[in-house]
Amino acid sequence: MKIALGTDHAGYPYKERIKRFLLENGHQVEDFGTHSEEPVDYPVFVRPAAGSVAGGGCERGIVLGGSGNGEAMAANRVPGVRCALCWNRETALLARRHNDANVLSLGARVIPWEQAEEIVRVWLETPFDGGRHLRRIRQIDEPVPSPGDAGEEGQGARRPEPRDSTEAREGGYDVLVSFGYILYSEGKRSIELTVEPGLKHPTIIRVPTVSRWDEEMPEWARGRREEILSRIRPKCAHLDCKFEDF
Repeated sequence: MKIALGTDHAGYPYKERIKRFLLENGHQVEDFGTHSEEPVDYPVFVRPAAGSVAGGGCERGIVLGGSGNGEAMAANRVPGVRCALCWNRETALLARRHNDANVLSLGARVIPWEQAEEIVRVWLETPFDGGRHLRRIRQIDEPVPSPGDAGEEGQGARRPEPRDSTEAREGGYDVLVSFGYILYSEGKRSIELTVEPGLKHPTIIRVPTVSRWDEEMPEWARGRREEILSRIRPKCAHLDCKFEDF
């Protein structure tokens, strides 16, 4: 997995230790700084790290500061970033399982190194649960409409297409392949599958088992698992991917 790092002076020592930890565990690192304990302004380093995740240059990001609060705020101003401030194992676990957090924020002055290392390990290894949480993730990622965006019916602006995505329209259905999820739709009806890039190689596309599919999917998609998957698979041919039941 390729991971972006960004920190201010308070988080610099932990950033260096995290970098070594990541490299020793087979990950790639893109270090956006800072590169010393000389006082600096954290947005200068956090925003580029978060932007590399949003743009697809890195699969995940880790940002650090004294408390981690400002760093999380700065990262979350970047569209497409879901940055979680974590302070123990459980918050890291839930940030991934329920929130599909793609950026982690740590407070280097409020947690000991051993705890920070455990948080990083859990956050890297924990997959997104998908299921009911997908709907909520889509709502998080939906742009907040401004008054000028409202149309005749008061609806906000449409969600922009994610970067590095491909869209196919044919035969009455759409397939949108995006970093983090796949959206299959028929008119106004849609379902989503979770993509787990970098957790394993090849990229994993998570598909509910037959029984779970018929329990969790909307009524119009039940009993059509193989039909729908047969339409999705060709649109993922450009990916190094594997469909995995869960």
